[in-house]
Amino acid sequence: MVAVVPARAGSQGLPGKNLARIGGLSLVGHAVRAARDAGVDEVVVTTDGAGIAAEARKLGCTVVDRPAELATGDSRTVDAVLHAVRALALPGDTLVLLLQPTSPLRTGDDVRAVLDRHAAGDVGSTLTGCAVGHHPLKQLLVDDAGTASPVRTWADLEAPRQQLPRALRPNGAVYVTAAGAMAAAGAVLVPPLAVVEMPEERSLDVDTAADLAAARALLEG
Repeated sequence: MVAVVPARAGSQGLPGKNLARIGGLSLVGHAVRAARDAGVDEVVVTTDGAGIAAEARKLGCTVVDRPAELATGDSRTVDAVLHAVRALALPGDTLVLLLQPTSPLRTGDDVRAVLDRHAAGDVGSTLTGCAVGHHPLKQLLVDDAGTASPVRTWADLEAPRQQLPRALRPNGAVYVTAAGAMAAAGAVLVPPLAVVEMPEERSLDVDTAADLAAARALLEG
């Protein structure tokens, strides 16, 4: 198993985001600590930034230099992860634990819960999710002409919430998939999926200065 932390240098919403510090530890450092707390020793940071690479080496991580074409605002995370997999010549059956730095409230226990669920061997990927504020089946899809249709059925829009399937949204904190399956699918998530629930208050994704302030308030008090 290897934990991969994707940390590109550029960020439009919050410049220098991945090196921003909360409680004395960078966002990259929080991802590394969660992996280590879960018992994962091999941690790889894929980055195009010299400062992030230096931080990763200080934390005892392996660094994979990410090509510029995989470090733009439009680049897909899966492409950076698969580049790291190829660079390290990882076997196809290697479990890849993806930990994004933008989820600093994730803990080693969250990571371990995902790994324990995935160990059942009945799914392609396991990820973390949290409760949604508004049930997705109670929303409308609207086409270019402005015509609305239900996500599933019209009856869902008027059904009591407790009669609808339980809904969770992916919160971006933890993903695990075998390297070979990820490469074959060209995607981080390979169905069938299992989801491990995290509390909504720890599912904060840091994309803006306000998000960073909120994370600091929660972690630093």
